[in-house]
Amino acid sequence: MRAIRKFAVAGLLATSIGAVPALLIGQATVVRRDTVVTVHKDTVVHIKQDTAVVTTTVTTNDRQGDVSIGATISRMPNYKTLTALLNQAHLMPTLRGSAPMTLFAPTDDAFAKLSESDMAALRADSTRLRDFLLNMIVSGKIDTREILKLKTATTMRGTHIRFGFENGHPEVNEQPIVQPGIMASNGFIYGISGVIGMSGEK
Repeated sequence: MRAIRKFAVAGLLATSIGAVPALLIGQATVVRRDTVVTVHKDTVVHIKQDTAVVTTTVTTNDRQGDVSIGATISRMPNYKTLTALLNQAHLMPTLRGSAPMTLFAPTDDAFAKLSESDMAALRADSTRLRDFLLNMIVSGKIDTREILKLKTATTMRGTHIRFGFENGHPEVNEQPIVQPGIMASNGFIYGISGVIGMSGEK
């Protein structure tokens, strides 16, 4: 029987033809090119770059994927600003529903980069706030395999977001994905380090 060579990457044990690494919270796993990485049911096959985006989990009393995007993001400690804005814009019922979608969620640190005047203007204009947040949501589940393949996606506002890599890390509209592939019952959440909803490309 042909031996399977094993190698450790970022604290995980992987193989050259398959892997079942421990779950990694809040970061991407760097793997060797042409490696198959499996995390639960999500598989990234033959990575052409040195970065594979893998599914992560949020520690709750529920099993991964059993609760909605809205419920999941509300429990996460680094997304309090986004949660408050989603509640104000009355978008939480949508994110708690059964329709499949993907949320690109700026962290609290990302929102802290915006000026107080910009934040005040958003909160004061309900239409602008709703459009701003819809620029972060894509209809349909974009799993961790697709993130590596997609070039663009259409948001629920009808604008386009762009995907890419910079220094081996996946990005959305040039903002790094810092918490990839959080699975919810109705889709995925990707934490990003910058705010992408201020404007959109038609």
